[in-house]
Amino acid sequence: MSGPLLLVVVVAVIIFLILLVSKFRLNAFLALIVTSLILGLLSGIKPVECVKLITEGFGGLMAYIGIVIALGVIIGEFLEATGGAEKIAESVLKLVGRDRSVLAMGITGAIVSIPVFCDSGFVILNPIIKALSRVGKVPLFCLSTALMAGLLVTHVFVPPTPGPIASAGILGADLGKVVFYGILCSIPPVIVCSLWANSKFLRNKFPRLADGDKQVAVSQEVPQKTKSPSTFQAYLPIVVPILLIVMQSFGKQMLPEGSSLQNFLAFIGHPVIALLIGTALAFTLTPVLNEEILDTWVGRALEKATIILLVTAAAGSFGKVLGATGIGEYLGNLIAGSGVPGILLPFLIAAFIVTAQGSATVAILTTSAIIKPMLPALGISPELAVLAIGAGAVTVVHANGSYFWVVVKFSDMTISEGYWSVTLTTLIMGIVGFLSVAILSLFV
Repeated sequence: MSGPLLLVVVVAVIIFLILLVSKFRLNAFLALIVTSLILGLLSGIKPVECVKLITEGFGGLMAYIGIVIALGVIIGEFLEATGGAEKIAESVLKLVGRDRSVLAMGITGAIVSIPVFCDSGFVILNPIIKALSRVGKVPLFCLSTALMAGLLVTHVFVPPTPGPIASAGILGADLGKVVFYGILCSIPPVIVCSLWANSKFLRNKFPRLADGDKQVAVSQEVPQKTKSPSTFQAYLPIVVPILLIVMQSFGKQMLPEGSSLQNFLAFIGHPVIALLIGTALAFTLTPVLNEEILDTWVGRALEKATIILLVTAAAGSFGKVLGATGIGEYLGNLIAGSGVPGILLPFLIAAFIVTAQGSATVAILTTSAIIKPMLPALGISPELAVLAIGAGAVTVVHANGSYFWVVVKFSDMTISEGYWSVTLTTLIMGIVGFLSVAILSLFV
């Protein structure tokens, strides 16, 4: 299929997907699977190959995040059921004040996502924002939006997350400079997006607090002699997994390859093992751990996780089919041949690719490969190119991206709320991020 016709097909299918889930209220799982099949067939992929891509995309994403989501939901269930999430929320509010809780979540997300995948970080921190919403009377939408933004900014700007570190390798950038410049360029988007998330407009438009009814019901199932954990205990199931993942990431960069310590850190810092340890710590939050509690709380958590897992995996299918159509390469080459100058080119290529296929990491890798041969002609350093690509790779994240669905489902948002929270905010994030890189380019 020719490039222009393929572009028309992709745009039409994405519009159709949005209509299915927003106007016709079709379940997102079914909508994503159906549109994946339609896209593959219309773009000329053989029917059998199309089905193979759908199943590979579904299973591939589950291999990456399936266990992590399930364990994260279990940790969240125990934090909520024992009152641990409220303890954390109270400590955060005491430290920053209620008026600054939204900004605090944006900054927290930015710090956590340097070593941790943004999807995993949102899962881990989700119980805290719900508790903050209940205790501090802050709209859940605002807290979720700020956390989403903070996590995503450093995910594309600051190594050792895979996107920027791979881009630096492809383009021959100095990794130390990418880290330093990436942190600098992350600050403006985090602040601007947090202010946007906390704006009076969004607070009035989406005033709903996190649902507290289920929390009461769950708490009543705890035996009477069970008391709330201490604040220190409440933090452990969240902080320990994050620290382990951080240690693993930096151990990979700083320790000798194949050394015993590096291998040990790689094991305990793997997200699955780290969250298993976090789950074990969550079990200690209640002094009475009997069969009824385990069966009820874990069972409820897995029920909650099911729809999140299915929708997220279906988004993986859609992204896999999109990638197979070649739309990303076509859009990138189209922009590259348009004569757009300097630092704007890598930003635009990445923005078009992420809008088309949904994965920031894929957009970063694809764009890096496209601009590598033309980097000398762009007149910018490899480090600035890496950051410009990162800014583009977060511009307009919508319903074809798995992170969109993680945020929407974990925050109990409607699809239209998701467009306000994720899609519009990532547009703001990408523009501010690019301006930060452009200003930095004047001095380095």
